[in-house]
Amino acid sequence: MDEVDKDGAVSRRQVLKVSVAAAGVLLSGRGLAVAAGAAGVSEKPVDRPEKASKRFLESMNCSQAICEVYGPSFGVPADVAGRMGTGFAGGMGLGSECGAVTGAVAMLGLKYGPDTGKAMKKVAEFIAEFRKQCGETSCSKLLKVDMGTAEGIKAAADKGLFTSACPGYVKTAGEILDKMLA
Repeated sequence: MDEVDKDGAVSRRQVLKVSVAAAGVLLSGRGLAVAAGAAGVSEKPVDRPEKASKRFLESMNCSQAICEVYGPSFGVPADVAGRMGTGFAGGMGLGSECGAVTGAVAMLGLKYGPDTGKAMKKVAEFIAEFRKQCGETSCSKLLKVDMGTAEGIKAAADKGLFTSACPGYVKTAGEILDKMLA
């Protein structure tokens, strides 16, 4: 990794490059995109944001919660969508982008991909709205602890943030996503 500071921390730019590349790999190979396009959009549950928030409390993985609830609308079985979202939790384990945000970005890719221009426009809209409502998109900044360290994760758990703050971020991501998918 060429974008590392003197303390060995990975730059935000490098994390974003990796996350965009990972999302591209997941969504580009045409497998999921073709399946989603062929399947169409199924009937949506009445309150997906609330369902995602509750799913988060069961799994403690924000990205999985979003992916499991929204993936089936694009023909992706909930278990497969959940596995797809596994590595995005806790800001990809680095404290970077909130998993609810990255899970929503993956769902926007299913809806608007493979048209990169349209998908990236929708991603920018989503991120702008999430920042407007929550102030940040970084897991560490949202929780005010370093989620890229074991100490930060413990601090978040000790403060009850996984049950008090995170479900709200998941629900907010779902509410924004619902509007954008309509």
